[in-house]
Amino acid sequence: MITTLTQTHQPYLQQRYLITGWQYQLLATTIAALMMALSANISIPLQPVPLSLQSLAVLLTGAGLGRKLGVLAILEYLLLGACGLPFFAGGHGGINVLVSASAGYLYGFVVSAYLAGLAAERGYDRHFLSGLCAFALAHQIIFVFGVVYLAFYLHIGIYHAVELGYLPFAGFDLLKFFIASLIMFALWRHSGSLNH
Repeated sequence: MITTLTQTHQPYLQQRYLITGWQYQLLATTIAALMMALSANISIPLQPVPLSLQSLAVLLTGAGLGRKLGVLAILEYLLLGACGLPFFAGGHGGINVLVSASAGYLYGFVVSAYLAGLAAERGYDRHFLSGLCAFALAHQIIFVFGVVYLAFYLHIGIYHAVELGYLPFAGFDLLKFFIASLIMFALWRHSGSLNH
């Protein structure tokens, strides 16, 4: 297993569907951006930060497409949402969302997708435990960005920002990176592409 995890692997969707050529890559990132938009609109409107399925979609985007395409998909999602499409939580859109109280989480999505993609390229998502650890790290990065930005935006201390922007979501978000790990492990197991 140690040897497997230090090798370079193709992320799941790239290996399964051979996403080569800019047309197919654009199609893949656009589909991922639309999935992000769908996950954003399955949300509970809490304040100051809504609870949604976006971070689960971020992990799966990075793991499925890898670092490069995963990051491009998230950037495409942010760009389309900034242009006014109702891609953000609660059906919101426009550039103002990128400077709102929850904007830090959106910026954290980019780094999170990169880390999830890196984990996939190292084969971590092919094993449940290593996938769980990698996705936990990638997921917590979103909160680092979100909480720090929230503290800055609301002019409050970091501990207060943690109370507002992390603790209310901690239990549900633990479930999300567990689900992401389970999905990727199950996909690899089903495809018969696990390396032992």
